[in-house]
Parts: sequence; C-alpha cells; structure tokens
Amino acid sequence: MELLGLPWFDWLLVPVVFFTAILTAVSGAGGGVLLLGIMGLVLPVAVVVPVHGAVMVPPNFFRAYLLLRHVDWRFVGIGTLGSVVGALLVAPFAVWMPPQLMHLLLGLGLLFLVWAPKGRLDFDFPGKVLVLALVTSVVSMLIGAAGILLSAVRRREGRDKEAVLADQSVLMLVQHSLKAGLLGIMVGSLAPYWTLIAVMAVVGMAGTWVGVNWLRKMDLAWFDKVFKTVVSVVALVQLWQAWHLLVF
Repeated sequence: MELLGLPWFDWLLVPVVFFTAILTAVSGAGGGVLLLGIMGLVLPVAVVVPVHGAVMVPPNFFRAYLLLRHVDWRFVGIGTLGSVVGALLVAPFAVWMPPQLMHLLLGLGLLFLVWAPKGRLDFDFPGKVLVLALVTSVVSMLIGAAGILLSAVRRREGRDKEAVLADQSVLMLVQHSLKAGLLGIMVGSLAPYWTLIAVMAVVGMAGTWVGVNWLRKMDLAWFDKVFKTVVSVVALVQLWQAWHLLVF
C-alpha cells in the first residue's frame, strides 16, 4: 500500500525524526546517527544519505537560530571552509574508504574524546579547526552523520552546553546542505521523496524546539552525564557495525 506515492512504512520515519531531534537538542549528539540507522532499514540504500542530509537542514537551521547568541563565529567561519573542501574532495570518491574502517575509527575516536583524561591528552595545533571541519565533512559524506564527533571535540574543549550545540548546529547546517546537494545530484532525482522530506523537516523542527527548551533547563552536570552516555552508546554501535561488516 502506498501513501502519496511512497510505501506506507516510509512514513513511519515521521515520528522517528521528532524524537531524534529532541535527543540531538538535549544531548548535542546521537539523534542524527540514530535517524540515519533507522532510515537505512526503510529507504533504498542509494538515497539514505542524501535524504538524511535534506531532512536535517531545516532542524539544524532552526536550532542554530534558537542558539544564535552562543555561536563562535570564528570557529564556524573556519569550519565552513574546511567543510566545503572536505565535501568537494570526497563526494566523487564517497566509497574510497571501506565502511568498516570508517565505523571503527569513528567509534574509537568518540570513546577517546569522551573518556580520555583531560589535561594530559588534550592536543592543539595551528589549523586544528580547519582539520576538524574537513574530517567531519569527510565522515558525513562517507557514512552520513558526523555532528556527534564535532560535539565531542567542542565539549572536551570546555564549551558550555548551549555553545556546543550552537557551533554544531551551524556547521551541520553547512555539511548537511553540501551532502544533500552533491550526493543528491550523484544518485539522481530525489523527487519521489520531497513530500516525505518536507514533512520530516517540519516535524524535526518541532522536536528541536522541545529539545532546546529542555536543554536550557538542564543542569550542566546532568548534561555531561547524558552527553557521555549517548556518545558512548553511539560509539559502541559504530564498533558493532565495523565488526558486523568485517565478519559478514
């Protein structure tokens, strides 16, 4: 049975995007990865990443607007340059790295950023922001969701919870726009999915509004606990996916 030209079960993604938007707004991480994983169970493989990018653009724009006064514009400006370079470099070669290796590196990297002792393993070097944006843009093009990596780095640097989410929202707006545009062109027309994308985007903005209001009321200590829990779970899922792809 079809609904507006799509299989009825595709529309089950609409309530999913509401809850994942809340998760992202509250924890700064995890919602996009979870949504991507569920999309992979429902949509054709070829359109999962570009559709995910298109769906994520409006909620990230809305989240950035709600937290605009917390944005570090120097970081975002340099990060935008790195994002564009990374997207243009990788889009034509989106399969250059085995997916199991990318999942492995992302999982291990997230666990390191969240649990490594601070003060001894922190690192800094000229151009770090540019490199970080380039890497997250590459990851976003290859496996679809990299905001969690960006949030982990910014939280580790000591940014407060609103600032972490503000910086992430602006750069993810850039990266998801690039991903939806470049990969959408490469896989062909996304016309059959535009109604679903539009509905999911509106519902995602509603979830974002709910999540940001929860975030503002949340104690920083609780935020750190939620953040570490979500990032750790996502990291373990990434490692499981790497193992699954390697074995099967």
